[in-house]
Amino acid sequence: MSAIVAAAGPWSEGAATARVRLALGTLGAYGAEPARVGSAATGRVDAALSAVAHDWERTLRLGTGEVVVHGALTVAADATLHHRADLCRALGVPATPPPTDAMLAALAYARWGEDGFARLEGDFALVLWDAAAGRLVAARSFTGSRALYVTRSADGVVVATTVEALLADPRVPRTLDRAAIAAVAAGLWGHAPRTAYAAIDEVPAGHRLTWDVPHGVRTAPFWHPGDDILMDRAPLDTAAEALRALLVDAVRERLAPEGPTALSLSGGWDSTAVGGAATVALGAADAARLRPVSISYPAGDPGREDELIQDVVANWGIRTRWLDVDDITLLPDPGARAAVRSLPFAHLYEEWNRALARGARAEGARVMLDGVGGDQLFQVSDILLSDLFGRGRWLELARQWKARGGRGLANVWRWAVKPALPPVIPRVIARVRGLPPPTDHLHRRAPFWVRADGLEATGVLAREAAAAPALPRRSRVLAETHAYLRYAFFARVMAALRGFALEEGVALRSPLLDDRVVRFAARRPWSERSDGRETKILLRRAMRGLLPAHVLAPRPHRTGVTSAYFLRQLRGPARADVEAMLAVPRLAEWGLVDATLLRRAWEHVLRHDDDETGARLFFTLQADLWTRAHDDAAAPVTA
Repeated sequence: MSAIVAAAGPWSEGAATARVRLALGTLGAYGAEPARVGSAATGRVDAALSAVAHDWERTLRLGTGEVVVHGALTVAADATLHHRADLCRALGVPATPPPTDAMLAALAYARWGEDGFARLEGDFALVLWDAAAGRLVAARSFTGSRALYVTRSADGVVVATTVEALLADPRVPRTLDRAAIAAVAAGLWGHAPRTAYAAIDEVPAGHRLTWDVPHGVRTAPFWHPGDDILMDRAPLDTAAEALRALLVDAVRERLAPEGPTALSLSGGWDSTAVGGAATVALGAADAARLRPVSISYPAGDPGREDELIQDVVANWGIRTRWLDVDDITLLPDPGARAAVRSLPFAHLYEEWNRALARGARAEGARVMLDGVGGDQLFQVSDILLSDLFGRGRWLELARQWKARGGRGLANVWRWAVKPALPPVIPRVIARVRGLPPPTDHLHRRAPFWVRADGLEATGVLAREAAAAPALPRRSRVLAETHAYLRYAFFARVMAALRGFALEEGVALRSPLLDDRVVRFAARRPWSERSDGRETKILLRRAMRGLLPAHVLAPRPHRTGVTSAYFLRQLRGPARADVEAMLAVPRLAEWGLVDATLLRRAWEHVLRHDDDETGARLFFTLQADLWTRAHDDAAAPVTA
């Protein structure tokens, strides 16, 4: 679990090092001794940087946790860069012996300045001190799998991998931010880069943060999906060949340099595609280095894909390690977990993902691949109907609607007509009918037990509206693609998943989110993502010959659905804990939730197979648990 920390400010010499050492005292779980504490006083500014990592991470180059000096530049990096040979060529430096990831970041900055971060491919969080300019610069890759937080301190700045590292300094107040907590409890996207601590912000994924004495802190994006989304018109088969080559290369870049590589394998099309690409990258002689780990569901459970998984691994000539889903507890000791969790957001399937990582370790693997990214890149919602409506493609609209089993004027209005109209028209219609103002399909409403006046009082709705990324307007499909790649929520999920795996001793990697795969897939037309009830058409075509034909065939209904497991766990092993949480909710004392309606929602989940309400309830209760455990600071602040 590599981590970094840096401090810079108009302080006396040694003050930055003292702040860094305070932070390092909280990072014992992230490694042994720090790589170094690099310090550099420049005029009125004092700066220091450090990094930590476990020996196994450094040995396998899984999270470098290093500090390097290159001229006037000092870089602390928590990074695993890919396509390094191409970067070396662009920099004009030899690829052998290979420069470290931190050195490559330093060279990129020296060559291209802050534009150099866009040249780095891989997963990274890094901090750079430019002594010549008296400037500290931090950057975080677009996937967000490596977290990075910042606090202002006495006209300076401290940046670290964890919130706890920043809170180690007693000068950083622990005052809670009610608006940030409300966003989590209400299940909002959480666009604002704010944490539950008023003094600590998140460095957004795909952004750089810059600090110097004249200008203070500012942030700006360095990564975007590109302006040519949906514009590539090459034939499907040609595109499938290109995608296969890109995915094989992405997997090859992420395999463990030696020993086994695990694969979180379901029976869906994403993880199986990653596995298929891995068999090519490894070759027949090394196929046994791929070690799938899969979760078995009972017969009749909508999550069951056991037979599909077995056919896939048999096709590859290997086996999978099976985990029984009902041996995985959804909420083991939720109070204790909330007390040690950095922030109120809790992943619904934390223990499920931890079990997979433990399975990888049981196979002797330190690296595990997953299929995260497939849903974002290779399918699209019914919002594509609005693009057809808006462009007057009536026959295609009718064909797609019929193929989807479409029925009901309300759904035609929701998916095809309303999104394509100028926003003022749906607003006027809603006002005339006495309905709430309409929202787009990406908008998240708070659940009914969250009080509207409570949300308003925190200021979170205004904060969210101000921080929401501007999405393209010329195409709703384009807007959805941008949202899935740029919304901060998804980066937080990625950071959580990586954190769970690392705590179990495994580095999690997502080949489908390779920058080259992302940019290629995003350029392809929507018809390769969805045609009637068929989805992921391009990805499936790319895997022909690597997966059994019946696995790639369209399916009459969704498989791999975890809802039944989730509800079994809520109503069974987790029930006592849930009902204890409902007894006296702290957020009800804050005026944010209605305790009676919260309990009514729980009664509804007990009686009805409504996993969506169950999930929204989970987020509220986890935020409440976290608040109860950490609400011992000064009076919470609002936005």
